[in-house]
Amino acid sequence: MTSPLSQKPNVETYFDSALNADQILEFGFENICIATGSNWRADGVSRQHVVPMPIDSTMPVFTPDDVMAGNMPTGNVTIYDDDHYYMGGVIAELLVEKGCAVTLVTPCAYVSDWTQNTLEQATIHKRLAELGVDIQLNRGVTQILKGSIMTNCTFTDRTREQEADAIVMVASRLPNDILHRELSLREAEWADVGIKSVELIGDANAPGPIAWATYAGHNYARTLDCEDIGDALPFRREIAELAVD
Repeated sequence: MTSPLSQKPNVETYFDSALNADQILEFGFENICIATGSNWRADGVSRQHVVPMPIDSTMPVFTPDDVMAGNMPTGNVTIYDDDHYYMGGVIAELLVEKGCAVTLVTPCAYVSDWTQNTLEQATIHKRLAELGVDIQLNRGVTQILKGSIMTNCTFTDRTREQEADAIVMVASRLPNDILHRELSLREAEWADVGIKSVELIGDANAPGPIAWATYAGHNYARTLDCEDIGDALPFRREIAELAVD
């Protein structure tokens, strides 16, 4: 399928073409938008843990980035979902299809809790239950040991140890903002090479749902040549109401 963007006569696209700060300065672009994404953390930092949890180095630990790259765990796999969106459920379904025995542990009272906002939560839970996923709600992970994990009840904090051959961490993400920081350190050179603006958007600015990243790119393109509107909303929202005849 051809992207509508690629059909524009004034758009040039270069895939697999990572740039560093030196190369960007050499190009002489007037406006630069950096949307370099983010990567999933493997240390468990998210809502339950604000610092990395204790992890035994002998336990295989995977992230969604590993799974999407084809680096799959095998055997008895625990998914620790402290992200609460669709990713934990999607990975659970994929690993079942790959022959893994899957346990999904989440501190939430619902699997993929945020998808209640998109009316998908009940369908996701039903699908995982039908696939035989061991769903453990209201439970966190406090420690990763050799061949097992320690989980805790989010209400009583009582712990229990359960076996696992590997764990997939679906926690928080770190922005890939190194390029932006490198360019910012060289701001004194921008004017000399014709650069008027450098913007950091999407997950590289603040990791979030894919809809937020999509909107960030759309908004940047639409407002690039517009005047600064300060704190005003960059979009119009229709407010409908019933009128009395």
